[in-house]
Amino acid sequence: MSGLPVAGIGEEDEKAPLESPGLWARARVLAGEKLSYALADQVAYSFGNMVVAALLSRHCAQREFGIYILTQRALDVILQLCNVFLWGPFVYNLPGTSKPRQPLYLGSVLVHQLVCCGLAAVGLWGAGRWASTPARGMYYGVFAPLVLTSIGIVFREFTRRMYFAEMRFKEAFWTEVATVGLQIVGVEWLYLHHELNVPNSLWMLSLGAIAVSLWWLVREWGTFKVGVSECWQDLRLNLHLGRSLLGANMVYMMSSQANPWVLSWLLGGAAAGSYAICESVVNIPRVALTSMQNMMAPMMARAVADGGKPALRKMVLRMDRLLVVGAVVFGIGVVTLGPWIEKTIFKRVPEQSVLILMLLALNFVVFSVTLAQSFGLTAIDRAGHTFYANISGLLLQVMVTVWLIKRLQVPGAAAALVVGSLGVVAVRAYFYAREMREA
Repeated sequence: MSGLPVAGIGEEDEKAPLESPGLWARARVLAGEKLSYALADQVAYSFGNMVVAALLSRHCAQREFGIYILTQRALDVILQLCNVFLWGPFVYNLPGTSKPRQPLYLGSVLVHQLVCCGLAAVGLWGAGRWASTPARGMYYGVFAPLVLTSIGIVFREFTRRMYFAEMRFKEAFWTEVATVGLQIVGVEWLYLHHELNVPNSLWMLSLGAIAVSLWWLVREWGTFKVGVSECWQDLRLNLHLGRSLLGANMVYMMSSQANPWVLSWLLGGAAAGSYAICESVVNIPRVALTSMQNMMAPMMARAVADGGKPALRKMVLRMDRLLVVGAVVFGIGVVTLGPWIEKTIFKRVPEQSVLILMLLALNFVVFSVTLAQSFGLTAIDRAGHTFYANISGLLLQVMVTVWLIKRLQVPGAAAALVVGSLGVVAVRAYFYAREMREA
């Protein structure tokens, strides 16, 4: 992989003063360009997933489509584990790694990824064996087709994250366009030849991913080296940060995914469905938020490597402003256009839709308020603080969820989410302010 300046957003003189207005002006322009490509990359990624799912939904039996959705959830688990133990730590550790050591670190992460792909394949094979009985036949259809196909899909996501780590969002975008294009063409070919099913579709996804991954290997082959001792050292380094990232992510997942289950328990499946429709509308602007997250992690890491906590504080402040303004604009759009989107896509508008949308949009804004601080804490090896903040928010949410749902019905679940997010923001802001006192 090609090296980047330590700042990660421009070819700047390392001795340039931090306060130079020219530096920050150029950085803003370059960051804006990178954000555009990061957003375009995420749109392409989401578009590809949506098109393939739509093809299977329209042209396969509902059971077949359900199996496909489960294969994607199984892949999500593998990708999430790779993210917290490999890709995330790599993004934060790379800028602080000396230039001579970086090729060995890159080689270590490549070896770790290959091992993870192999372990995932073995795990999926074991799950397929477990599901081989007639009573578990549907799950066999989920796990067995992924044993080999998952290797190409997961490795392709690894190459995408490597582009993110080096702030090469333009290359990430075009390689994602190539991947999505190959995958859609392949799945469409299956449909035209009456061969569309879950195993064949997964092979098309994997082959498209492998083709682009081979391109990455050819282009980047000379930029990494492999050392046995370095592989062990770098594994311990990544696991150190990965443990905290895993805890924070799992807690956040619990808080964000709990509401449909609680609603179905207290009010029935129809209530969970109404909530899911409103949540789907609010998730539309999350494409932009995910793009920001893909960009923020390497930018925060490079800010720390370049100028320590003073540089990080300036970066966090700028990102906070951008996130809040963007979240407010998107929130207004969600409340204004949400009922129309629900009617157009889902053919119905849930009862109390506007109130649910308002609360979920408010939660989106609150969630964004100190999101940059979370990345900043991780960049200075304080990811544990984010875990504690998420735990605090989850406890608050659990304390009020049942009471609010009984008082407000479905909107109560959204209100509980806001309460939990406010708790996260307060605790995270406290930890961040404490860490920045030395800056």
